[in-house]
Amino acid sequence: MSQYEILLASRSPRRQELLQQLQIQYQTVDVEVDERVKGAIMPEFYVKSMAEAKALAALSKYRDQINHQRLLLTADTAISYGGKIIGKPESEAHFFDIMRTLSNKHHTVFTAITLVGSGCKVDAEGARTQEKFVTMLSESRVKFSILPEDFIHHYWQSGEPQDKAGGYAIQGVMAGYIESIEGSYSGIMGLPLFELRKALEEFDCYLMDA
Repeated sequence: MSQYEILLASRSPRRQELLQQLQIQYQTVDVEVDERVKGAIMPEFYVKSMAEAKALAALSKYRDQINHQRLLLTADTAISYGGKIIGKPESEAHFFDIMRTLSNKHHTVFTAITLVGSGCKVDAEGARTQEKFVTMLSESRVKFSILPEDFIHHYWQSGEPQDKAGGYAIQGVMAGYIESIEGSYSGIMGLPLFELRKALEEFDCYLMDA
């Protein structure tokens, strides 16, 4: 059992599953920020700024719960094609437009995480270190094969694409049309575990730490 715990400012079941995969104890809390894309912005900058904005919003409510044994974790994911962010589908027509755009092409998935804490270790006097932020970015490329119109229609009807960046879940039915992946599978799911492990180590927290 790990000696530290994560306060996950996300209700995403996928992020919770990934923390469970690493056997990290966690609790979830709600956080709300304005995620609208305002003007032209680089996707990688957008996800990093969103992850940090979520952390600041969560700290305004839960700062007293963050200590040397509990760290705050936020994350944000965006899909990019041609340098532009493809958001969550707003309607079936919008979803069809997204799928037709991505069909038989590569796109990029960016996920940023922000970890906030004071370190999992304290000094000889029992004092914790100063609060710090660690933000890390995962970048992956995904190639779809040709997406048939009937599949797009039935996929939308399944309910899986709603409320997901780019309108699909890599661990869902869409997996049958993913031709190749370059990068982090967990990052595409929404929580890059390699980057999370590196971020934890910035706080002297380690996987399987007894």
